[in-house]
Order: sequence, then C-alpha cells, then structure tokens
Amino acid sequence: MTSTDSRPLPATYASVVFQGVDLDPELISAIMETSPTLSYKRGDTYRIKHEIRERQFGLWVYSTRNVVHSSSLKKHLAALERLVIGEFSQWPNKTLAKIQALVNESDIKFRVDVFWYGTADSELPEISRSFHYVVTEAGGTVETDFHRDGETTQAA
Repeated sequence: MTSTDSRPLPATYASVVFQGVDLDPELISAIMETSPTLSYKRGDTYRIKHEIRERQFGLWVYSTRNVVHSSSLKKHLAALERLVIGEFSQWPNKTLAKIQALVNESDIKFRVDVFWYGTADSELPEISRSFHYVVTEAGGTVETDFHRDGETTQAA
C-alpha cells in the first residue's frame, strides 16, 4: 500500500438488504427497529444526468460501514446477527419471526451482503455456521465479496 491509497486494509463491512416491488421501507424499519442506511420505494423518482427515472422496486439497506469501527468481520456480522435476531428488541427473538413471515408471505427478498478486502498475504475470512443459520432461518441468503490486495477482479 502506498501513501496515496485512501483506504486502509483490510476494509470490512456487511449489510442487511430487503428488496421487492411492494416493499414499504417504513414497515421494514419498524420490523428491524432501526433506521436504514439507504431506502426507497417503488415509484420514487431519481435523476441520472438530466433524465428523471422512477424506481422499479423498493429497497431497504442497513450497513455496518461507518457504524462498526473494526476490521474484524466477526464484529460486523455480530452486529447484524443481533439486528436480525432482535436482541435489542423489547420482545427478543421477535424480529426473526417477523422477517420470516415477511419473506414467506410476500415477494420481498432478504439477504446479507458481506464485503471484505484484505492485504495480499491475508487469509480469507470465514462466516460462521451460526450466522448462516440465522440468515437462512429468516428466509435469506448470504452473499460474499472477498478480495485481497493485488488480486485481479473481473466485472460481471
């Protein structure tokens, strides 16, 4: 890493993501008992250059980036696990059941995105079986984006 690099290594964060045509961001915020990092609903408008476009689906994202100040992936995932289980809820373990019902009874998709970028000689991190279990039990998936410095990446 040179002195002109703007990001420290490793870079780590994870996000809870809900997406769907009929997604209501306020409902997701109520279920998760927190405000999103980013959210919008279908029909909201946005601008690209000089053109106004309409959102085709709703999105609700809560990211640990700039919230969990650690390069430890375990700490980022622990924060999201507590959020999904509902550890801080007035009614513990109710959040997980609400997410399950939402995913099972609607067209809303739930996933956790995990980003990690480490030094060239670092080991790739592992996601615990318990974390996978919690996300799967809620009806979601875990998507990873792991890279090391010096690796070539290919656009999809």
